This record gives sequence, structure tokens and C-alpha cells, in this order.
Amino acid sequence: MKRLLNYMMFIGIATLAISCAEPVEPSSSQRVIGTWSVEEVYVQGQVENGDLIERLVIERDGNFILQDGNGVLTVGSWSSDDAALTLTPVEGEAVVLNIVTLTYDKGHFTQNLSSPILGDVEIRYLMDNLGEQDY
Repeated sequence: MKRLLNYMMFIGIATLAISCAEPVEPSSSQRVIGTWSVEEVYVQGQVENGDLIERLVIERDGNFILQDGNGVLTVGSWSSDDAALTLTPVEGEAVVLNIVTLTYDKGHFTQNLSSPILGDVEIRYLMDNLGEQDY
């Protein structure tokens, strides 16, 4: 009987310890995975319906597929920290998307470009995460 009482007390303490644990905030690398559809694009604060990013697939294995408005696909690898999502294509220069806000469902990213003709340009992407899907 005493063993049973000790056993029940042990289970009670273990359950209490587990239930009181602080939940761990998921990292940006966990929240960014999925198929992102661009809902709105702003270039220098103006709504843009151009040929910029249309769809972005971030895969768990560290690869990405980016589709622009012309249907051109770019593939490569990605990395993420709390401040930015970096897309490194197989060919070409890396694309850095600064994270403004990021949840499992929605993302707000900015991209800063510089050109001799236009000067510094800021592009804002408002995206919805459609979840993990086959492309």
C-alpha cells in the first residue's frame, strides 16, 4: 500500500512539473516552412502588380522554389534567423528578405535593393502561408 501511495505521489509530481513548463516559442526557421503566396506587393510605398515574387516554397530540407510573376522558377537553398530569410539560388546572387512579422499563417517581409538608376528601393511583400504542399 505504501508503495502504491509513493508511486501515485511520484506520478503527480511528474505531471505537475511537465504541466508547469514554459512553452517554447518556435523559431523563424520553423515558422517560415511552407508554400507562401504573395497577396500584396508595395514598391516605395506604392501598390505594385509587377513581375516580382509570386510564390515561394520553403522546404524542410533547406531548399526553396521561387516563382516570379512571369512563371520563371528559381531554386536553391535557404537559411533564416530572427531578422531575415536568405535565399541563395543555384545561380545568381542571394536574396535577403528582412522579416518584419512572421507567423505560421502570415508573413511581412521587406527587400532592399540598390541601383545606379533608381537609387535605393524598398519592396514590401505581404504573404499568406498555404502550408506544406507539393509544388
